[in-house]
Amino acid sequence: MKKLTAIVLAASLGGSVSLGGCADNQMSREEMLGTAAGAAVGGILGYQIGGGMLMNSLFATLGTVGGGAAGYVTTRALMGSDRVEYDRTAQKGLAQSNDGQVLDWQNPETGHSGIFRPIRSFRMADGRFCRQYRTTVSFKKDVHSSNGMACRQPGGEWQVVSDDFS
Repeated sequence: MKKLTAIVLAASLGGSVSLGGCADNQMSREEMLGTAAGAAVGGILGYQIGGGMLMNSLFATLGTVGGGAAGYVTTRALMGSDRVEYDRTAQKGLAQSNDGQVLDWQNPETGHSGIFRPIRSFRMADGRFCRQYRTTVSFKKDVHSSNGMACRQPGGEWQVVSDDFS
């Protein structure tokens, strides 16, 4: 447990530095949403890892900071023409692919690429059809992976409910 705590602390401190480095910049709507989504997912996962009230709070805080940093960095990197390719592949994957099927995309303009894989389909209590997915994006010097969930809207479009890249 001590080793795990040290690893999480080190990762979170790195995330804190990343977030602090962007404090003077004007954040776009997408960057703010990516940071918020990453923080929410990180906080929830951190809370579930901790044991007891103190550890749950500590891990939730660390998860929030680390997740927020990851969401910001990924969203900042995934903008413009890369975002168009990613969104097109995600919509196609959600609408047409079977669970486990991998779709890939590549942007010849930037050289960035990625994969998108729906992993589980289900109905919500309110009747909406939703899917969980896993995605990985390869940038020139880095690779980012994310889990997400989207639900089909009445008009047939898919709306992302949670995603570190949104």
